[in-house]
Amino acid sequence: MSQQPELQITDAEWEVMLSVWEAKDQTAGEIIARVEPIRERSHRTVRTLLARLVEKGAVAVRVDGSRHLYSAAISRDECVRLAARSFTEQFFAGNLQSLLMHFVENETLSEKEVKELRQRLDERLTKKSQPKADQRTSRSSSTRRKKS
Repeated sequence: MSQQPELQITDAEWEVMLSVWEAKDQTAGEIIARVEPIRERSHRTVRTLLARLVEKGAVAVRVDGSRHLYSAAISRDECVRLAARSFTEQFFAGNLQSLLMHFVENETLSEKEVKELRQRLDERLTKKSQPKADQRTSRSSSTRRKKS
């Protein structure tokens, strides 16, 4: 899946993307059938949103005979990551610590949630320190092999 650093997906487009991520190679009709029950949008509106997503590079279209088949060109995780980055830039001047502190200070977290956050942060710190040690080990053992 390609990276789209400037990809901005509206709320209405997000609803269409949720349907697109459900299956590969869908027709517009299949996508419309999934989106309509969520929001009462016309066929024309959903087709317009789908066309915008193709223009933005979030959705790929493949022609198979007379059918146009749509697939996600970007993963849901990548979309969420880009949206989170955009949100952080817009509201916290790109400062991730400020974003996290805002949520910690202004939202209610259970003991279990706090414990899980601590665990994830600890894991993250451990992962960041490990590659450096692993690289030194790899380099010293490859150096030993060369000297032999």
